[in-house]
Amino acid sequence: MSARVLVLLTTTAAALALTGCGSDTHLASAAPTPGGHPVVDAPAAQPDPDSPEAGPAKPKTKPKGNPKAAAAEAKDGTDLGACLDATCEVEVSDGQEIPLDGRHGADSIAVKVRGDQVTFTMRNKGSKATTTQWLIGSNAVGGTSVFNGIRLTPRKGPDGKVIVDISHD
Repeated sequence: MSARVLVLLTTTAAALALTGCGSDTHLASAAPTPGGHPVVDAPAAQPDPDSPEAGPAKPKTKPKGNPKAAAAEAKDGTDLGACLDATCEVEVSDGQEIPLDGRHGADSIAVKVRGDQVTFTMRNKGSKATTTQWLIGSNAVGGTSVFNGIRLTPRKGPDGKVIVDISHD
């Protein structure tokens, strides 16, 4: 390799290192300053984020909570009346009857809990349909049963109580 090429490569590498290799800073094509040095055109300085010129502060995001902790409780608690429209998440126990307003083809859902087994009986004007699911272990989630477009998805909370998520099409 000739000395001329070596000097050219060294000079190019030095120039790239000094200019930041691809940064927004570049040499201006204006005339040199009185000292003989070229003028460097740098991007405008950003205002201090704490200064009034910075504009409205961006809201700080809160860290998300523990999803398992949020899943431990039913969002509607024990209020079975929250299920009238067939959209709720409630804690249930043996012998309870969840009232529905009938819009989705059911008037109520009877609940039977025997250990890790939960049975739902959907009732509508003289007819009924029953499904049984097993919730084995803490935080167990059963499958989803569907009656007339109403979905029942039971799970067991860490305290062993049964929580059912009721939704519809």
